[in-house]
Amino acid sequence: MKYSKYATGPVQCGSIHEIYRRLQKEGYRIGESALRAWVKNGQIPAVYRGKMALVLYEDVLTFITNGYKPIPPAA
Repeated sequence: MKYSKYATGPVQCGSIHEIYRRLQKEGYRIGESALRAWVKNGQIPAVYRGKMALVLYEDVLTFITNGYKPIPPAA
Protein backbone atom coordinates (compact mmCIF):
# COMPACT_ATOMS: atom_id res chain seq x y z
CA MET A 1 0.00 0.00 0.00
CA LYS A 2 1.18 3.47 -0.81
CA TYR A 3 0.28 6.53 1.22
CA SER A 4 -0.29 9.93 -0.37
CA LYS A 5 1.83 12.77 0.93
CA TYR A 6 -0.63 15.31 -0.51
CA ALA A 7 -3.87 14.10 1.08
CA THR A 8 -5.16 15.45 4.36
CA GLY A 9 -6.21 11.98 5.51
CA PRO A 10 -4.77 8.49 5.12
CA VAL A 11 -5.39 7.83 1.42
CA GLN A 12 -4.13 4.40 0.47
CA CYS A 13 -3.67 3.00 -2.98
CA GLY A 14 -2.27 -0.22 -4.29
CA SER A 15 -2.43 -2.85 -6.94
CA ILE A 16 -5.59 -4.86 -7.33
CA HIS A 17 -3.95 -7.79 -5.57
CA GLU A 18 -2.86 -5.62 -2.62
CA ILE A 19 -6.34 -4.15 -2.27
CA TYR A 20 -7.85 -7.64 -2.53
CA ARG A 21 -5.60 -8.94 0.28
CA ARG A 22 -6.56 -6.04 2.52
CA LEU A 23 -10.26 -6.59 1.84
CA GLN A 24 -9.86 -10.25 2.83
CA LYS A 25 -8.05 -9.27 6.05
CA GLU A 26 -10.87 -6.91 6.95
CA GLY A 27 -13.56 -9.53 6.37
CA TYR A 28 -14.92 -8.51 2.97
CA ARG A 29 -15.70 -11.56 0.86
CA ILE A 30 -14.94 -10.15 -2.57
CA GLY A 31 -13.15 -12.22 -5.17
CA GLU A 32 -10.01 -10.88 -6.81
CA SER A 33 -11.48 -11.65 -10.24
CA ALA A 34 -14.57 -9.57 -9.39
CA LEU A 35 -12.38 -6.68 -8.30
CA ARG A 36 -10.37 -6.94 -11.54
CA ALA A 37 -13.58 -6.97 -13.60
CA TRP A 38 -14.95 -3.86 -11.85
CA VAL A 39 -11.72 -2.01 -12.56
CA LYS A 40 -11.58 -3.23 -16.17
CA ASN A 41 -15.19 -2.15 -16.79
CA GLY A 42 -14.55 1.28 -15.29
CA GLN A 43 -16.86 0.82 -12.32
CA ILE A 44 -13.93 1.46 -9.99
CA PRO A 45 -11.51 4.17 -11.19
CA ALA A 46 -7.86 3.23 -11.62
CA VAL A 47 -4.60 4.75 -12.73
CA TYR A 48 -2.40 2.57 -14.87
CA ARG A 49 1.33 2.25 -14.46
CA GLY A 50 2.27 0.19 -17.46
CA LYS A 51 -0.02 -2.82 -17.29
CA MET A 52 -0.59 -2.55 -13.52
CA ALA A 53 -3.77 -0.85 -12.32
CA LEU A 54 -3.50 1.18 -9.13
CA VAL A 55 -6.72 1.80 -7.22
CA LEU A 56 -7.64 3.74 -4.11
CA TYR A 57 -8.82 1.61 -1.22
CA GLU A 58 -11.48 4.21 -0.37
CA ASP A 59 -12.90 4.01 -3.91
CA VAL A 60 -13.25 0.23 -3.59
CA LEU A 61 -14.95 0.49 -0.19
CA THR A 62 -17.32 3.15 -1.48
CA PHE A 63 -18.21 0.96 -4.44
CA ILE A 64 -18.78 -2.09 -2.23
CA THR A 65 -20.76 -0.36 0.54
CA ASN A 66 -22.98 1.73 -1.75
CA GLY A 67 -23.98 -1.37 -3.61
CA TYR A 68 -23.14 -2.30 -7.12
CA LYS A 69 -25.15 -3.40 -10.07
CA PRO A 70 -23.84 -6.67 -11.47
CA ILE A 71 -23.03 -6.55 -15.15
CA PRO A 72 -25.47 -8.73 -17.06
CA PRO A 73 -23.89 -11.57 -19.03
CA ALA A 74 -23.23 -10.89 -22.70
CA ALA A 75 -25.93 -12.27 -24.95
